[in-house]
Amino acid sequence: SRRSSSDCWQQQPCRSQTRRRRHRKKPGADEATNLYQRVKMRFEEEQQLLSNSPLPAKLSKELQKIFASLQLSGASIKFASSICLGLGSPTDSRDARLQLALWMSALKDEASEAGDSDKDVLAASAPLLLAVDPAFTPEDEQLLSSLGVTVGDPTSAASRYSALPLPCLAFLPHAPNFVINNFLYENWSKSRLHGHVLLGNSLASLRTNLSAPVLRQLGYIESAAEVCVEAVSSSSLANRADEFFTAFNDISLQWFPKIEKDFIGEVESSLGEPVYDCADDRLKDLLGF
Repeated sequence: SRRSSSDCWQQQPCRSQTRRRRHRKKPGADEATNLYQRVKMRFEEEQQLLSNSPLPAKLSKELQKIFASLQLSGASIKFASSICLGLGSPTDSRDARLQLALWMSALKDEASEAGDSDKDVLAASAPLLLAVDPAFTPEDEQLLSSLGVTVGDPTSAASRYSALPLPCLAFLPHAPNFVINNFLYENWSKSRLHGHVLLGNSLASLRTNLSAPVLRQLGYIESAAEVCVEAVSSSSLANRADEFFTAFNDISLQWFPKIEKDFIGEVESSLGEPVYDCADDRLKDLLGF
């Protein structure tokens, strides 16, 4: 079977997600409230744990450098929007809770002067936070809403990828490969890429480690890897001895400082809209369907 980028990725969650959600009984009102409170408490614990690590300050320092280089809002960090794709369920997964904590910390200026450490790095005018994942439970959606995050409709989110105001922080923690590819395709212009900072799977690592048959279907990942710069490498965020390793392995901070306009046009003319061949089960798994 073949799938185009217009097919919503969220309609077919991974098999493990499908199993998890199929067997869960729908809780009553009191049980649902208690479950949400437990999830919120666990998230706040992970958030505190992460805040005591050097990761937030390291990210903020590099974000300051990126914004200064791009001359976006001077040397201060001001995101107009941020999108999170492929987070997973904070209810079911500690990794997802840690990743959510990292996303929130990346939107805080931890490197600012003492007394301003809680300064929000979102622009003051109507910032937009959007998260999309088929694994979200009602408790996840409630938690995200409490953090000011809009939960996107999985069936229509793709059309919004290219409508987010810039500059935008795109957080794609271990997102399926075809989701990353679709996101890049939806934003495949010099101005759109230039206005994005990516915190997620290392594009260079994907380009190096995926086989040629898989990369042929992920042309926008392969092409973007040629022009992206890793400001913080995945090895800097987590190593195998780190308690955060499973949550943050292969996640890096990436941006697009120099993009030739001819490069954008040539790639788009060559690749067009992504179409995925899912007939081969092994390829299907590597693509992330």
